[in-house]
Amino acid sequence: MERISDVHIKEIRNFLLRSLRDVGKLRSAVAKHFSWKPLPAPRGGNVYAIDGSRMMKRLSGAIIYAVSASAIGERLYYWNDIGMVFPYKNVEERVRIHMDILEKRMGAMMLELGADLVLMDGTISSAIITPPTYASSTTRELYNRHGKQLLEAALEFLDFLDEQWVEWREELEKTGVLNGFSLPSRGWNGEEIFSMLMKRGARSIRESFWWVNDKEDLIVLFEYLEYLHALDRLLGGRIAAVAKTFYKSDVVKTVLEREKEKLKGAPMIVDTPVVASLSDESGYLEFRYLEKPKEAFPKLVVDLMHHGKLQSLKEILIMKDGKILGARIRPAYVRFAERGLIYLLEVPERQDFEGTLANILSVAEDEYVIPLEYAHHSVVIKKQEFDAYVSAVLSALVGEDERFLSFLRYGREPLE
Repeated sequence: MERISDVHIKEIRNFLLRSLRDVGKLRSAVAKHFSWKPLPAPRGGNVYAIDGSRMMKRLSGAIIYAVSASAIGERLYYWNDIGMVFPYKNVEERVRIHMDILEKRMGAMMLELGADLVLMDGTISSAIITPPTYASSTTRELYNRHGKQLLEAALEFLDFLDEQWVEWREELEKTGVLNGFSLPSRGWNGEEIFSMLMKRGARSIRESFWWVNDKEDLIVLFEYLEYLHALDRLLGGRIAAVAKTFYKSDVVKTVLEREKEKLKGAPMIVDTPVVASLSDESGYLEFRYLEKPKEAFPKLVVDLMHHGKLQSLKEILIMKDGKILGARIRPAYVRFAERGLIYLLEVPERQDFEGTLANILSVAEDEYVIPLEYAHHSVVIKKQEFDAYVSAVLSALVGEDERFLSFLRYGREPLE
C-alpha cells in the first residue's frame, strides 16, 4: 500500500467536518425529545460477566477451529472446545454460533449457580430478532419435507439438551472448567447424534429412517436448536448486555420523524456522535428501538413454542403474523465516566432498569465495566498459540496414521 498522502487526510477531514455540521443541526432537536440523566448510585451484587472467543484454520480437507467462553465474577469459569468440520455450509457462521452457544450457556449457568446479574458482551436484541439466514432457510426446507417427524425429533432433541444441561452445570460447578462435548448435534466419541438419540429411545429417529438422506442439513438444524435452547435459558434470568461497537440510528430517526418539517433535508447519521454532544458528564439516555418487520421465525420454531419449548424467548419477542417486529428490550446509551466513551446498554423490559444499571455501576471503573474487561482478556484465543496447538495436534494425528495427511495439509505452507 502506498504511503498516506495529504489527499487522503484532506478527504477524511472534509468528511469529519461535514459530520460535525450534521451533528450541530440535530443536537437541539435530540435534546428536545430525549434527556441525558445522571447515573444512579451503585448497588452491589454478585455480578458475572461473560465473553467468548474463536479461531479457525482452513486445512486441505477440513476446517479446524477453537471456541471458548469465560465467566468472571466471584469465581472464574471456562468452557473450551476444539472442533473439526468439512466446509459443508456456512462454516464461519456455524463456528460463530458455536461460540455464541457457549457464551449463552455459560451466562445461564452462572444465574443458576447464584449470580444476581449476568453481563453479556455485545447486544442481546440482535441475538433475539435476527436468526441466522442459513439456519432459517435450512429449517424451512427440512420442515416442508418432513413435517411432523421433524417436529417430534426437534422436541426429543431439546429434551436431550435439558438432561445434558444438568451434567454440564454440575461439572462446571465442581471443576470450573469444561472441555469438549459442547455441541451434541455434531456427535461425540465418533458417535453421531442420531445414534445417541436412538439409544435414549427417541421414537422419531428409531421408528423410521426419514432422516438418513438429510443428515448434514439436520446437523445444521440441530446446531441452531442448541443456540435457541441456550438463548432461551439465558433469557430466563436477570441479564444485561453492554456493546462497545454499534451503529444505531433510532434516536436520530425518531427525531427526524417528529420534526419532519423543521428538519426537512437533515442528514441521517448514527446516534453516537449526536448523543455524545449533549453532555460531557457521565449519565445515560433511554430510547426505544423502532419496530420494523424482520424475517419471520421458521414455522418449526414457532411450533416448538406452541409445544411449550423456548418460552422465555417467546415472551421477549414482539411478533405479528409470524414476523418478528422486535424484542421487549430497553436500550440506553451510557457513559460511565466524564468525557468517556458512549456504550449501548440493553436490559429486558421485565427488569428494573435503574436497579440493573446500579448493579453494573458497582463493578464499573473509569470508562468501562471491569468484569467484562477481565472476561475479554481471559478468553481471547491468540493466533500464535492456536497455530502452535493445531500443529501439535495434527503432528500427533499424522504420527498415528499418515492417511490423515490428505485432510490436514495447510494451503499457505509454501508462503510461510
